[in-house]
Amino acid sequence: MNQHHPHPEVQTSHIERMLRQMERSSRRWEKMVFPALIAFLLLAGYGFFMVYSMTRDMSIIAQTIELDFRQDVEHIRDDISAMVGQVEKMQYTMATISVKMDPLQEFGPLLAEIKELDDSVSRISGSVDNMDQSVVNMNQSMTSLDDSMYNMGRDVGDMNDSFSSPTKMFKRMMPW
Repeated sequence: MNQHHPHPEVQTSHIERMLRQMERSSRRWEKMVFPALIAFLLLAGYGFFMVYSMTRDMSIIAQTIELDFRQDVEHIRDDISAMVGQVEKMQYTMATISVKMDPLQEFGPLLAEIKELDDSVSRISGSVDNMDQSVVNMNQSMTSLDDSMYNMGRDVGDMNDSFSSPTKMFKRMMPW
């Protein structure tokens, strides 16, 4: 047995020292691991609480939305029912109007005269449109004539100025 290890006391002292060092090292790990484990458990518990709270809140929101949706659907149903009632009233009114319009078909000759009168009014309207265009053209012609008269007046004034200079000179030479 001693053949393999020539110094058994040296070997035990090394083992004892290694054990003491491992014990110190394990105490250091205990000081780090246990607080980290406690922190992890606290964070995991808080995370669970957050997830639980969020699912509860989402459940409340879903119930509220469902209730609001049901109320909105009920309002829409009521509105559609009211619209159906209004359409039925309109249908009845249109049927009544149709029945009342049937006797008016006897007024065929009167309707023909009204049609002829309508055609005459259309022709008169076309004539009035032509007259309106003629008045517009006449207005443009008057504007052009006014511009021409203005230019003529200016030209006569220029001509007067050009003749007045020599005439003034002759007037000065004349004794009277």
